[in-house]
Amino acid sequence: MLASVVFSQPDNEREGIILNNQGVAQFQKGEYEEALKSFNHSAEIFPANATVHRNLGHLYFELKDYSRSEAAFRNALRLAPDHAATYNQLGTALMEEKRYKEALETFLKAVEMQPDDAIILMNTGNARIALKDYRSAIESLERARSLKPEHVGIRVSLGFAYGMRKKFDLAIAEARYAVRIDPKNGDAQFLLGSLYVAKHDKDGAIAQHRTVAALNPELARTLYQVIYSDMILVVPQSSLGPK
Repeated sequence: MLASVVFSQPDNEREGIILNNQGVAQFQKGEYEEALKSFNHSAEIFPANATVHRNLGHLYFELKDYSRSEAAFRNALRLAPDHAATYNQLGTALMEEKRYKEALETFLKAVEMQPDDAIILMNTGNARIALKDYRSAIESLERARSLKPEHVGIRVSLGFAYGMRKKFDLAIAEARYAVRIDPKNGDAQFLLGSLYVAKHDKDGAIAQHRTVAALNPELARTLYQVIYSDMILVVPQSSLGPK
């Protein structure tokens, strides 16, 4: 989440804060190019402000410029190294660059600082899923679930990890819980159908395909391929991203 700053400082710092806050307002209105100019100008005249570097990281992430997002978050950490949320945000950028081992190391630093943050724990679990360490992923995700039991993303990731460990009853229970929380969540509905396939419940998978088709035709096509192929378990990458 972008942050504004309000306090009295010398002229350069005060102008930098005004520009940062202007960039936040522009970002919130979807004026990304204008926000980028404001944040970059703010960083030029007040480079010691970690907040504006974090905001640049968020904006570059939104623009899918993950290398610049990474650089901005690293600048923020250089200035404020004890900020768990920034480690978490950096980890999300590294995940998008498919640098999963580095992402995991980064999320673990955030966990050290905030061990009871469910979103950080979910992202840690997702990095472990990407590294195919499903046992450790389940540990992180079960802890995240205990802290935020109604979070659909946690339930979907945990269901997928259980499925990869062939714990299909547990996996299906997580997917069903997720769709009860949010029946319109295409990823959760897709996962449930994919799990039915993995458990050789073709009738259940076909019925689930109809539900997915009403929500997301692209996911429905993927599920159709899963049903009529030798695939074991598939989940869309969007389900394993940070929330």
